[in-house]
Amino acid sequence: MDNQDIKNRIVRKMLRNRVVGDHKKQIDTVVGWAVPSHAEGQAKTLIDEMVSGSEPVEQYGGGARENIRLTSVEDAVEYLKDNGGDVPFGFD
Repeated sequence: MDNQDIKNRIVRKMLRNRVVGDHKKQIDTVVGWAVPSHAEGQAKTLIDEMVSGSEPVEQYGGGARENIRLTSVEDAVEYLKDNGGDVPFGFD
């Protein structure tokens, strides 16, 4: 599983669970949903890169919980299409 596959899985799972707007999730929760346990460390590192990069994932709220959400549904769908990811049913 390469880095882009992991990023696509994270965005797809967040989109499918509608983690956008006021809905947020902790990084550990998203990682647990999206990737197998052997790739969790790599996924957390990639989420840190995604938050500071141009991917459609942003940090939300403060404190030690490290909450994230999608910037928008449209951004997530476009990101998946542009990077070879599968868009969940009903979003395309």
